[in-house]
Amino acid sequence: MARPTESEKANLQTQVSQFLSRTKYACTELTQLSGGTANFVYRGTLAEPLRLSDGSTTATVVIKHSTDYVAINRDFPLDITRCIYEETILLALQKFTPPPTNVVKAPHLLHFDPAIHTSIMQDFFGAVDLKTAFVSSLHAVTPSVCESIGRHLGIWLRAFHEWASAPEQTRLRSTVINKPMRSLKRLITYDCFIEVLEQFPEVWSEEDGDDREMLEQVKQMADKEFERQPDDCDETDTEQRYHWGIIHGDLWSGNVLVPESSSEGESQPQIMIIDWELSQFGHRAYDLGQMIGDLYERKYFNGAAEGAQSAIRGFVEGFAEAGQLSDVFAFRVAIHAGVHLINWYRRRPKSAPILFSAEQITAALTMGKNFVRKGWERDRHWFEGTEIVGLFPNTRRFVGLNEHY
Repeated sequence: MARPTESEKANLQTQVSQFLSRTKYACTELTQLSGGTANFVYRGTLAEPLRLSDGSTTATVVIKHSTDYVAINRDFPLDITRCIYEETILLALQKFTPPPTNVVKAPHLLHFDPAIHTSIMQDFFGAVDLKTAFVSSLHAVTPSVCESIGRHLGIWLRAFHEWASAPEQTRLRSTVINKPMRSLKRLITYDCFIEVLEQFPEVWSEEDGDDREMLEQVKQMADKEFERQPDDCDETDTEQRYHWGIIHGDLWSGNVLVPESSSEGESQPQIMIIDWELSQFGHRAYDLGQMIGDLYERKYFNGAAEGAQSAIRGFVEGFAEAGQLSDVFAFRVAIHAGVHLINWYRRRPKSAPILFSAEQITAALTMGKNFVRKGWERDRHWFEGTEIVGLFPNTRRFVGLNEHY
């Protein structure tokens, strides 16, 4: 992995500073923020306080500069048009008011310059990403706080999906197909999860049935999904219309910001959903499944078992609160959650030593494969013993995934 040199990073920061100096967002100081992998992100201290559209003022902004490679690895090319898709969805989201108002929201885009691929957004000062909050002793993310955060996220996500499926968003759905990032999502999920399992004989057990055939069928299903276009969906089919549409595309705990002071007595924490550059046309189970799979990852590898499990329960219950879901949707969510959890092995730093025990790794990968298998087999009874049971409707309505797709 070839990281940008300090000189290269300094030159980029100088270019961004010079660009800002010609705008009302001129800054006296830029501080690079940690946590991001794809882009160069800075907090800028404004030379003059800025009045926002809601009448408030701010002394800082967030600047996001995109390049045609991953910010932490020059050897990993990344389509630079991703920032244009992010601008499109963030501008559209300014007209989206989810329930409950002002609890969960997307950043307000203040300015975007496509010539230098740089966005200026409102700052969410005093925030920490949920992934960090889980493992930091400085943040009071008790199980009840985690459940509350999860529930707000679930309510917001359901509202976002329904807003994006409204007839007036037809043009937006056709605009935000985002083929480059769809290809990337496919590459880092369904194109490699079988390969991961093959490296662990203790998980890859043919005694449980023909795993190879089942996993290949799951991959084939996903291949068809990633080829689907908005025009392929039958708008008269309520189930198809709801299952497909604009998704966030990268919904995980690292892209959820919460206040540093989240505490037991805070019933409505301010939550920000960031990094919309992977927003794309896709199956909405991807958003739910990725968040659930990521939270299970926190459980197995970050010592946050109780908090992560509480967040999962709150998340699925919040999502299901607005109305009954079909079994087919719940099973599809489970499959994607399992695939995401399995691919933990590919997302970890390749050159770094594995700091987890063989038991931890085996438990996580086994759980991931069980989610895939039981989802494919439509084994509702098995999921009744998991944190995602809240996704399943009270009335059983089995629709075979291979039949539905």
